[in-house]
Formats: sequence, C-alpha cells, structure tokens
Amino acid sequence: MTRTFLWLFLILTLLMIPFLGAEPLSLSDIRDASSVGYRIFWELRIPRLIFALGLGGVLSVLGSTYQTLLRNPLCEPYILGVSSAVILGIIFSEVVFTQPPFSPLNFFWGGAFAFLLIIGLVLFSSSRFGSPEKVVLFGVGSNFILSSLVFVLMSLQSQSVGGGAMKWLFGFLPWLELNQAILFLLFSAFVSLVTLFNSRALDSMTLGDSVARTLGTSPGLTRNGFLVLSSIVLAITVSFSGTVGFVGLVVPHFCRLIFRPTNSRQLIPLCFVTGAVFLGLADGLSRSLVPPFEFPVGIITTLLGGPLFLGVLWRRK
Repeated sequence: MTRTFLWLFLILTLLMIPFLGAEPLSLSDIRDASSVGYRIFWELRIPRLIFALGLGGVLSVLGSTYQTLLRNPLCEPYILGVSSAVILGIIFSEVVFTQPPFSPLNFFWGGAFAFLLIIGLVLFSSSRFGSPEKVVLFGVGSNFILSSLVFVLMSLQSQSVGGGAMKWLFGFLPWLELNQAILFLLFSAFVSLVTLFNSRALDSMTLGDSVARTLGTSPGLTRNGFLVLSSIVLAITVSFSGTVGFVGLVVPHFCRLIFRPTNSRQLIPLCFVTGAVFLGLADGLSRSLVPPFEFPVGIITTLLGGPLFLGVLWRRK
C-alpha cells in the first residue's frame, strides 16, 4: 500500500511541477499557441524539467554507486572532490582570464582541474594503499583543499562577480533549449544503464576485495572504472549546474528504506526515478516559494533532504 501510494505521489508530482513558478499557468494557457503562458510552459519550464529529471536521476544513481563501491553509507557523488575541482577551474578562468560565465575557456579549465584530480584518484586507488576507506579520505582531503582555494579566488573577485560565482557552490538549473535538455536526459539514462549492466560486479565489491576476486570480479579494475566514469559524469553535470547537494546522499537511502531492493539491479532504476522527481520538485519549489525571486536549487534540496535523511536514520534505528 505504501509503495503504491508513493508511486502515485511521484506521478502526480511530475505532472504538477511544470505549473510551479512565478507566473501561474492554466490548462487553457498551455493549449493556446498564441499565449505567453504557452511559450513559458513549452519553451522554458518543460526543457528545464527534462534537464532536472536527468540531473536528479544520474546524481542518485552515482550516489548509490559510491555507497556500494566504497562500502560507506555516507558517500555522495561530490565526496571525492571532483565538483570542487571543476568549480575551481571555472572560477580560476573567470578571475585570471576575466572570462564571462559559461565561456568555453571556463569549461576547459574546469575539465582540466577535474582531469588532474581523476588521475590522482586512479593512481591512489591503484596503489597497494588504495583501500575504499583511504580513497574516501583522499577525496575528502582533496575536497577541503580545493574548496579553500575556491573561496580564496572568490575573495579576490568584485562583489558583482562574486555573487555570480556563489551559484556554482549552491547549485542551480540553467534554462536550456528543448533539444539540449533531451540530450542531457539521454546522456543520464545511458550512464545509468551502463551502471545497471555492471551491477553484479558492483554488488560483489560489497563483500570485500578477496571475495570479489573469487566471484570473477577484478576489484581494482572495477573500482577504477567506476571512479573514472563517475568523475567524468560529475565534471559534466557540475559544468552545467554547480553542486546540487543531498540528492545523491538521501535518495538511495530513501529507496532502500521504502522499496527494500535486494541488489543494485533493483536499486539503480528506483534511484533514477525517485531522484529525478525529487530534483524536479525542488526546482519547482525554488521558483515558486517567493516569486519572482528564485532560490538556488541546492538550497531547496538540502532543506528537503536534511529532514528526510534524519527521518531515514530514525527509521533504521
């Protein structure tokens, strides 16, 4: 009964999200091609909803992957510092080369910083000291250092530019064209399918490296492969929307508690759907709570995800 109610809630929420915003819309508006409401609905809100579904879905899948791969229930996609590396590269380009937001040079430097961190993670995890716990600690340490450098660069910026840089830290959803949003959703679905097809190897890693070898899985190759894949995906998502917190941490725990999946093959699709709707709802609320002001979507996901996470911990005892 609870699961049926939850699925109905997710479907109704998905249908309601495009109607949330500073400009109220009616069903007659979205059918009248000559109205302003029609353009707002089909040219602005639907593409943004599609992008939010892809972003929320892939962040949730990456969160569940990290928690399984590194055997740590507190892992989330940003824990290894890739997001901080991308943001550092973008703000570095804005400060040093005075580039405007979303310029190709910004994304080049963001990708370069992320690539260097990925190489460091792979080399570290390939060494004989690369246990899952030390990989996490390496990522946490890198995150602290890179975040400190981000705030140093932000302190050098003018007030006007610094205000724009803050959105990368709190997360935001850009206004994309429909074809761009659909392309990102397909990309997110492809990444999730790749993870789903390798779910057996992922589950074997939870039993320890020695047991995984007896089951035919190469722990080093599996861990490095997922680290590289997830880091590349995170570099792309952060370049679009900054760091959207709590989605990858809360949604996997929520799905495990409500749906009781027995393996990653069941958990990954549940995470994708639930995370997609969760971020879509958070985006709708960010636009409609105090119109016409729009909150950074990362603040809304944290406000929603924080109490939800505490409730999950309370239920698990």
